[in-house]
Amino acid sequence: MHKSYSRFLPVLFAVGSACLLNLSAQAIQPQRFEHTTEADFEPGEVDNTLVTSLGDVKLATESKSVGEMPEEASIIYDLHQMPDGTVYLATGPQGKLLKQDGDEVVEVADLPDEQVFALGEYDGKLLVAVSGETSRLSVLEEGELNTLVELEGVRYIWDVLTPDAESILVATGTEGKLLRVRPGDEDPVTELLDTQQANILCMAIDPQGRIIIGTDEDGLVLRLEAGEEDGYQAFAMFDASEPEIGALLIGSDGSVYVGTADAEQARPGRLTEATSEEAGKPDDAADTDVDAITDEADAPDVPEVDELPGVEPDPKPIEDITETEDVTAEADTDDAEDTVAETPGDTEAPEVAPTPEQYDRLRELIRERLTQARKSGQMQAGASIGGVRSSASASRSRPVSAPAIEKEGNAVYKIDSQGFVSEVFRDSVMILKLLETDGKLLAATGNEGQVFVIDPDNGETAVLVDLSSEQVPAMMLANDGSTIMGTANPAELFTLGKSYALRGIYTSPTLDAAQISLWGAMSLTADIPEGCSLSIETRSGNVQDPEQAAWSSWSKAYVLMPDDKLPALAPKEITVQSPPARFLQYRLTLLGTNNQTPSIDRVETAYVTPNLKPVVVKITAAYPEAEPDTPPSTIMNIEWEAADDNQDPLVYKLEYLPAGSERALLIEEDLTEMAYEWQTQRVPDGRYIVRVTADDRPDNPGDMAMTATRRASPVLVDNSPPVLDVQNAVNGNRITVSGTAKDAWSPIQSLAYTLDDDDEYHAILPGDLIFDSTQESWDVTISDLSPGPHVLTLRATDTRGNTVYKSVIFQTP
Repeated sequence: MHKSYSRFLPVLFAVGSACLLNLSAQAIQPQRFEHTTEADFEPGEVDNTLVTSLGDVKLATESKSVGEMPEEASIIYDLHQMPDGTVYLATGPQGKLLKQDGDEVVEVADLPDEQVFALGEYDGKLLVAVSGETSRLSVLEEGELNTLVELEGVRYIWDVLTPDAESILVATGTEGKLLRVRPGDEDPVTELLDTQQANILCMAIDPQGRIIIGTDEDGLVLRLEAGEEDGYQAFAMFDASEPEIGALLIGSDGSVYVGTADAEQARPGRLTEATSEEAGKPDDAADTDVDAITDEADAPDVPEVDELPGVEPDPKPIEDITETEDVTAEADTDDAEDTVAETPGDTEAPEVAPTPEQYDRLRELIRERLTQARKSGQMQAGASIGGVRSSASASRSRPVSAPAIEKEGNAVYKIDSQGFVSEVFRDSVMILKLLETDGKLLAATGNEGQVFVIDPDNGETAVLVDLSSEQVPAMMLANDGSTIMGTANPAELFTLGKSYALRGIYTSPTLDAAQISLWGAMSLTADIPEGCSLSIETRSGNVQDPEQAAWSSWSKAYVLMPDDKLPALAPKEITVQSPPARFLQYRLTLLGTNNQTPSIDRVETAYVTPNLKPVVVKITAAYPEAEPDTPPSTIMNIEWEAADDNQDPLVYKLEYLPAGSERALLIEEDLTEMAYEWQTQRVPDGRYIVRVTADDRPDNPGDMAMTATRRASPVLVDNSPPVLDVQNAVNGNRITVSGTAKDAWSPIQSLAYTLDDDDEYHAILPGDLIFDSTQESWDVTISDLSPGPHVLTLRATDTRGNTVYKSVIFQTP
């Protein structure tokens, strides 16, 4: 630490930071902690708050535990609330029917050898679907379970619905059949559909009264429409890449939401890292939907979906690819054909001449759907399963092509009113239940006990509740608009309020400045609606974990209120009052109303550290390797690595020192790159030390600047060849040549000769048979020479690659 900053630092701790802040602001560039994405906020602690996938901090919906569960109950399979407000619970693994009584949960019925996976309501009574050796439908009457009907051959009842006052729809396993039960009929049980899947796990009824079912094995979503004379048509809406449909929901706009529950894809942790880059936010106000043409009289004739450019043809109808010859085995063929012919969907619509405006609307609609299909990779055009009088069968063959790319995790898909499929959520969880509230989806999941809130319109998701239980198999909207959740492992009953928590706290992760630092202004970008407020506190310390050693106390809260005087989205600045330290933490307290919450988009905190000395990590200086048969390079490559903890830009100075001298000679200065090519021809041969000095003066003028120097290993500059001293003696037809090769700096590496016009050089060994010094003696005799003149050329090379040639002219008799 240089003199200026070190002498002020004790004063800083003793009397405050104001004078030092003014001084260092002229010299050191401030750094910033910035929190604006989901990845930034997620490591913090939430208490009645949540962090959305779009990087906002908001109030969460308040949750609370209700009552204690019996020890035997570890799973809540289903929930149902009667009109009088009584909440019933189907629990396991040993079947028990429980009910909530105030803050207590009491037993209603014990079914030790059976299980209850589904509850409903029939004829004003609680409907209990009992699964066992012989499954049955029962109703609760005066505290007793009375059997309505037994279902022979049915092992499991996974879901029940009552579409009208007389009927009960029953989703079964392990043969995947959909049954309709009319307890008042002489023959009460009718098989509506054999899906050829193992289980029908969930059901829903859309606004048109059509039955939607989800299966396992192949992950099919099928739709059943009632025809004439109790006939039904089954239509394959979607084939998920996941094998199990765990939840279905009909949205307020008529869309079908599909949640998948492949247990193999439910793994600890998130499927993808929290979003670490800002990607903007959807502009809901600018998004407009093209009015769908739903009235046949308004719709002009258009090509089928599979005739549109770039769209794969419709998959075959299930009856065309079934393993059996006849999907209507229980119905007379002629009757089946009559039924199909008389189905309202097959009657011809009156021909109406379309208007140009209708054509334009239709073209725009098709264009939007094709664009959506390209983005999702899916163009679902569905396949019909033939209409039958009392039952239908679906093949185990996959009736609708699975998405081309299988993904990890499980998903929530949206099937809109035109049948187009889009993915609105995906993570490494099982989707066990779906609800809609205030235009958003709630997804109850396993195996980490989380409930997600999903906004399908803008893609925003967040963990609404993170429970200690492993799964949330049951979830329902209560009569008062709140949400009731039932968990598993362990079993607990929770309620979610129908409005925001009135108070919530978000505590940031510990922010590390790496050195003791001065804290500057904190800037918050937040939306604070009328009636809401946001308060900010900070604290600081010199150990990373505040629980390990004492930090400063939380600062006095700075309260932000709605301010009409500030422009929209203008950052609100406060001064951090916490003392200088290495670590900082902030705490946000959000106060909201039942239907309004503050929303924090960005938190920035400026800080400045004392000017720290740069560090030069290493420096190397070397000539490049010489290529064969090419002169050695005279350019030496100098490279170094340096860093500055203040992130200050650095400039560099290169120098060289002759061996044994401390007087440095300049090579180059004000360099900004950490590499330099040194032309050593300008330097006398000899041994030198190269050094580099890193200087942070660009951001630290005057005596605030600091430097760091590092020396490379000694280097040899040798650009001169050896010297050859040659003597020769001719004796008849032979010549003996001898001499010395000497180099001032580098050892001799090789000696060779060639005679006359011979292109090949022949090696000469030194007298001691080893090239190991800067001077070598040698001799060579060449015999059998032809009479006449000759030219002998000698070559000597040092270890640097410097080469000298010397020629001798002689004549033999």
